[in-house]
Amino acid sequence: MNTLRIITTSILLSCLIYSCSTSRNSSAEGKRKRSKITTINPGIKNPGRSVINASGDGLTPGISEPRGAGSMINATNIASNAIGRANTLAKGKQQNLETLTDAELLNRMATAQLMEISVSNRAGRTATKDNIKNYAGMISSNHTEILKELKKLTSQKNIVLEKEVLLRGTPKTDLDFVKMMVESNRNIINIYTIGSNSTDPELKAFTLKQLPILKKHLAVAQELSREIK
Repeated sequence: MNTLRIITTSILLSCLIYSCSTSRNSSAEGKRKRSKITTINPGIKNPGRSVINASGDGLTPGISEPRGAGSMINATNIASNAIGRANTLAKGKQQNLETLTDAELLNRMATAQLMEISVSNRAGRTATKDNIKNYAGMISSNHTEILKELKKLTSQKNIVLEKEVLLRGTPKTDLDFVKMMVESNRNIINIYTIGSNSTDPELKAFTLKQLPILKKHLAVAQELSREIK
C-alpha cells in the first residue's frame, strides 16, 4: 500500500512540474511573437502604394505577410505616421509665415523673385529642350516685372529690401530645373496668399494681381515634369 502511494505521488509531482514548464515556454514564446508587432496608430486613412513603399521597413509591392512587422497593416501605419509628421511640419511653416510683418513678407517675396530669375537665366543657357528654354525665359521675364512692381511698393512704404540673397544649387538637368520650379512656385504662391490676406490695401492688391501669374508658372512646371518623365 505504501509503495502504491509513493508511486501515485511521484506521478502527480511529475505532471505538475511538466505543466509549469510548458506554461513558462508558451508565455515566453508569446512575448517573443508580440514583440515583433510595431504599434503605430495611423494618422491618415488609406495612404497610396507609393507612400507605403517609401515608408521604410524593407517593404515592397510583393509583401504578403498578414500581420506583424512585414505586413500591409504595419506598412500602412508607418506610412500614415510619416504623412502625419510631414503635415505637422507644413502646418508649422504656414503658421510662421502668418506671423511675419509686412516688411518681412515683402522681403521674402523679393528673395523668391531673385532666386527664380537667377535659376531661370541659368536654365535658359543650359537646357537641352526648347520648351524648357521657353519656360525659363517666361519665368525670368515675368519675375523681373513682378520684382520691379515690388520694389516700387516697398519704396512707397519706406521698406528696405535685403540685398544679399542665398541662391540654391544650380539644377544639372532639365528635370532638375522643372522640379525646382514646382517646389519654388508652391512656396511663392504660399507667401503671396498670405500677403493677399493683409490688412494693407496696397500689399493686398499687389499680391492678388500676381497670384494668377504664379499659379500659371506652377501649372506649366507640373505639366513639363510629366512630359519629361
